[in-house]
Amino acid sequence: MPCRRPAVVGAPAKVVAVVTGEAVVWAGSGTLWPGTGWGEPLAEQLAALGWRVSLVPWGDPADEHRGRADVLHVFSGGLEAVGSRTAAMAERLDAVRSALAVADEGRAAVLGVCLGAQMIAAVTTGVAPQPVAAGGEVGTTTVHGHGVPDLTVPTAHVQEVPASVLQRPDVRLLWSNAVSTVQGFAVGRAAVGVQFHPELTAPEARWAAASFRSLLDVPDAPPATGVVDPAASLSTVLAAAGAHRRVGALAA
Repeated sequence: MPCRRPAVVGAPAKVVAVVTGEAVVWAGSGTLWPGTGWGEPLAEQLAALGWRVSLVPWGDPADEHRGRADVLHVFSGGLEAVGSRTAAMAERLDAVRSALAVADEGRAAVLGVCLGAQMIAAVTTGVAPQPVAAGGEVGTTTVHGHGVPDLTVPTAHVQEVPASVLQRPDVRLLWSNAVSTVQGFAVGRAAVGVQFHPELTAPEARWAAASFRSLLDVPDAPPATGVVDPAASLSTVLAAAGAHRRVGALAA
């Protein structure tokens, strides 16, 4: 499998609102496909949208970024479970907690992708991820928006954020599909978690799916009804997280 994303040749141009600011991508454990960490496609897609990105490897406490204000904190997917009880996971959950604290004050924005979404839910509601009843999903699917646009996105997961998080008055549903009720959610106006991968291109979705299936027997995701557009999808998710208001104002 390729270790780098190739340039997309011949794709139709699409106008996407670009917000310039500073982002800290906190990478999860393991690799998305051989040679590529979970945080790398996120960092690359954010950079393509005009963000200045710092990438924090798994296991790095990155004290200089912990609880930073006036930045976008992004917590990527990864292979280590939220409930693993390792020192590395405890440290990363503390980083999530610190980021959410400044976001709650309106001084930052927070996005969690896949594992990152599960960490946000665990920290903010105390609800741990649960196994997906259908066994998970992998591939490309379309998630239905609740007050936000539908998105066609890559996905690869066997755990999910339980629907019980929606009982909290400050949590609202953003996206869902037939496999997982909570494909995306917001906590207040400060943070968003999504179970899918808005940052991946169509080729990357295929590489990630092949790698994920080499580790786990996972059912195919429900068929997509649109095309993958990571720039548009990630921009939509960032807008739901309020990144354009909080960090964009700083960069203006």
